[in-house]
Amino acid sequence: MIGEIGIVWNSKTDILEQVLLPEVSTRKQNYGKIRFNGVITETNPNEFIYKTMSDIKDIILGYDVKFDINKLDFTDLTEFQQDVLKKQQEIPYGKVTSYKKLAEMIGKPRSARPVANVLSNNYYPLVIPCHRTVRSDWTIGGYVGSTNNQYKQFLLENEGVIIRKGIISKESRYSEELNKNTL
Repeated sequence: MIGEIGIVWNSKTDILEQVLLPEVSTRKQNYGKIRFNGVITETNPNEFIYKTMSDIKDIILGYDVKFDINKLDFTDLTEFQQDVLKKQQEIPYGKVTSYKKLAEMIGKPRSARPVANVLSNNYYPLVIPCHRTVRSDWTIGGYVGSTNNQYKQFLLENEGVIIRKGIISKESRYSEELNKNTL
């Protein structure tokens, strides 16, 4: 499995502030990566956070879960970062796109590298499924700022994404055009 996952939220507004994945080597939470001061540990979370925790667990187990993007704090993000994350949220369960294709989907076709940078700094991994975007050559690449793709491959395989010799198979690749034609 993955290990300890941290969730930071505003208890007054029930807005999710950050999701922290564990270190790959220890599978333990690195509290130094929390981007806020004054965070306290909660042993009895409210209903919203309990459901969020349950939904994150379901994602790890391979279930298709949709999160309400309005419950995420985007106030510190640029318009570009918000556009990338909102479009990333639309990549369907069990499908994968590339950083280049995602850049094209937001109308910035020459921004594959900046798109990759936004996803590598995603404050909401799993909630915003950045694991569903890979390199242009369809190899997996890193995950949430790490060159280790162990979690990313695990999540993709749990969603039924077919990976052959380290490359995402054609049947698992997301095509925005195909999706439009089926609506």
